[in-house]
Amino acid sequence: MASLTPTPKQQFFDANGNPLVAGKVYTYAGGTTTPIATYTDQAGGTANANPIILDSRGMANIWLEPTVAYKFVITDENDVTQYTTDNIVVPLDNLSFGSPPPIGDVSPNTGAFTTLSATLDVTFSGTGYVQMPSGATTDRPASPTEGMLRYNTTLDVFEGYANNAWGQVGGAGATGNGADEVFYENDQTVTLSYTIPSTKNAMSTGPITLGAGFVGTGSIAGTTLTVDTATSGALGVGSIIAGVNVTAGTTITTLGTGTGGIGTYEVDISQSASIDAITAAVIVTVSSGARWVVL
Repeated sequence: MASLTPTPKQQFFDANGNPLVAGKVYTYAGGTTTPIATYTDQAGGTANANPIILDSRGMANIWLEPTVAYKFVITDENDVTQYTTDNIVVPLDNLSFGSPPPIGDVSPNTGAFTTLSATLDVTFSGTGYVQMPSGATTDRPASPTEGMLRYNTTLDVFEGYANNAWGQVGGAGATGNGADEVFYENDQTVTLSYTIPSTKNAMSTGPITLGAGFVGTGSIAGTTLTVDTATSGALGVGSIIAGVNVTAGTTITTLGTGTGGIGTYEVDISQSASIDAITAAVIVTVSSGARWVVL
């Protein structure tokens, strides 16, 4: 199917319909008086002068960035305005999707992004807010990496991923009635295995109960544990797996598609274990040099 050719070279006219010889084209970001560049060819390597001076036929080569809105102010050679056209946008083409202008250009882009990556520092200078991703514990990324931040709607806390585990960000601040900030609270049941690093000490208010642990079924191939059913409890990084033909001391090192229940996990000992029932007790490990005090 054929399409109508676009204008190969721009031409401008005065009020009498005559070519605007030596006329000027001032180019601005759409809706503003901020000058913005146009280009002499499709490659976009050489910017036009601003204003663009029209030739003896009132013509010029004017190439625009895709997805950027422009305002043109057309004057004669003596800077008498002939007309203004605002919010000029080129039709969508492959360049619009393949090479969009950078976010924060003279005419900022807005929109939703599936993935947005920055290689250097990012600064938010506004006085509003940054909306963090939020979801249940089961919505955690399948393959988390160090430094991830999110809001956990199951636990009602902000959490971050560090040292191969998710943990609350900022801790639990003191609360109370009115302006009183007196009480620090901690849960009474440990539901996942936890290791207190050798460089840390820990303190809890008792009584503290270790949970019943995980019960389910699955198998291990190489270093991949596949959990088929989860009857009770939850698995996490540091959980020690027990079951028929499972090598003693096998420990989960990384979450795969599983986030506590059915799914895959990486373990530290390579093996082939066609197993049925598997368990993982809740264990609190106090590393040498660390202390855990329960008041």
